[in-house]
Amino acid sequence: MSILRDATGAALERALDAAALRQRVIAQNLANIDTPGYRRSVVRFTEALADALSTHDDPEARARRVRETVPRVERVETSLRADGNNVEIDLEAALLAENSIHYDAVARMMTARGRLLRTAVNEGRR
Repeated sequence: MSILRDATGAALERALDAAALRQRVIAQNLANIDTPGYRRSVVRFTEALADALSTHDDPEARARRVRETVPRVERVETSLRADGNNVEIDLEAALLAENSIHYDAVARMMTARGRLLRTAVNEGRR
C-alpha cells in the first residue's frame, strides 16, 4: 500500500471536506435566520469516520472505507419559534467558530504530515 493513500491521509482529506461543507451549511443557516418555516441543517460525519477507522480490516481496506465515507447533511426538525424557524444565532455563531478552529487544525495536520513524508523521502535518499 502506498503511504500517500493510507487511512490517515484519507481521514485528513475527508475531515477537511466535511469541515468545508459544515462551513457552507452553517452560513446557509445564518442566511435564513429570518425565513419563516426554515429548518436548520447540520453535517453528520464524525461517527461515520470513526466507524470506518475502527474496522479491523487490512490497511488497504480501511483506507478504502475511509475514502468512501461521506458527510451527510440533515435537517433538524425541532422548532422553538412561532414562525417555525429553528435557527439560533448564538448557536450557529459558536458552531462557526468551532468549525473554523477544526478546519485550521486539520489543515495544519495535513501540512505537517506532508513535511514529515518529504523529510522521510529526502533522508531515504542519503
